[in-house]
Amino acid sequence: MLEDVEFICRGGFGSEAEIDVELRRSFPGIGGNIRTYQALPVAFRREFNRSANVGHRLFLKHTIIKKLEDYFFKKGFYLYAHITRPLGSTGEGYIYEWAFGSDVFPWYVVDESGESVSVELEDWRSFVEAFNEAGIDFQKDCTDPDNARVSQNIIHQFPFGVDSNKPVLNRLWKRIDFGDKSVVMDYDRLLLYLERNEADMRENLKVGRYEMIKLSCNYLMYGERMDPRGLGELDVLVRDYRISTLSHLNTRGVEGAQDIRLS
Repeated sequence: MLEDVEFICRGGFGSEAEIDVELRRSFPGIGGNIRTYQALPVAFRREFNRSANVGHRLFLKHTIIKKLEDYFFKKGFYLYAHITRPLGSTGEGYIYEWAFGSDVFPWYVVDESGESVSVELEDWRSFVEAFNEAGIDFQKDCTDPDNARVSQNIIHQFPFGVDSNKPVLNRLWKRIDFGDKSVVMDYDRLLLYLERNEADMRENLKVGRYEMIKLSCNYLMYGERMDPRGLGELDVLVRDYRISTLSHLNTRGVEGAQDIRLS
């Protein structure tokens, strides 16, 4: 019988964290531990930074990004979801959907005359521009530091068929690694974006998601100095979001959730 957590293999490491690939039925996190009937393939990102609540903070950062993408997707800014779902967290790391595919593809190919031709990654420009409007920079850390001609931190599910005659890669890719060195968030710009688009975001996102994004921003800016009432509301909203997300990924939903509060 499958345990609640089954280690599969090491998924990689970088300057900020190491990744384990797991099959999970138990998902700790803000709002409580949630158990699912069906095991899910996930990444557990364990941070080298040992500061308090670092895993919960990165979960909230990833959640903000994911809910913004849901809004962009409903507005038709691009055509395929490029952010994995965050699923849970602990004090030292957090859990998200494992992205299957290749972690390397070419940004440039060589034509018959020996000249470099840049490769167009479908949806990339629209994706970067949409997040940039909200104060989030996704252009950083997407090329190998030792070879800028190839990618990193983008998982491509079918990186085939690209050549100098057709230098285009399809849109079946996922952006990964939301650590502070890889993805920079300008919270002042993000809060202005939320204020400017409040009515439209409330109309396009599920009830409570706009408040969750805004409270998550406040927590990432102020931490435990945040208003205790806001912390309590954030616990409830994140719990609802996590149950909804895990139910969506499971054919039979979730078994239950134990109450835990963010502090």
